[in-house]
Amino acid sequence: MLILNRINKIVMKNKLVYLFPLSLLLILVAGCVKNGLNAGPDTNNYPYPLGTFQGKFTRIHKNETTLKYDTATANIQLVLSTSTGYAVTGDTVIVHAGSYGSFSENQYNIAFNDATYPTMGFPVKTHLAGVYLYTLNGLNFKITGTDGDSLSYTYDLTRTN
Repeated sequence: MLILNRINKIVMKNKLVYLFPLSLLLILVAGCVKNGLNAGPDTNNYPYPLGTFQGKFTRIHKNETTLKYDTATANIQLVLSTSTGYAVTGDTVIVHAGSYGSFSENQYNIAFNDATYPTMGFPVKTHLAGVYLYTLNGLNFKITGTDGDSLSYTYDLTRTN
């Protein structure tokens, strides 16, 4: 019996000697293997459209009777600030209204709440109001929107500060 206990202890000790490096190797390999749960880029960290932008506003309207396109343009300035909201200035005499208000955005859309938008009737000039798609690549800021299938808006702007 004593001999069996001694042999059993030797066998167990030898198993531990082999198991320890093996378990250490498994831990190292498991730590180095890339898992499939890679989070990718942080989608909350996108460039915010803040600052002063200048450029061309284009409104394209498809006349339902003649099926021709009417195009109107204006040079505008858009200021976006977290503390004061937004303001549209520049050539606001005929095509685009000078306006201001609050705005919010996510990675793809920007929404403008125009404080000067008429509460009754339809505005004579275009107001920067509602939800638009946008792209910003540091310097160039493009805002696009549609109203039905006959009216589209494009703001091709460049950061000035």
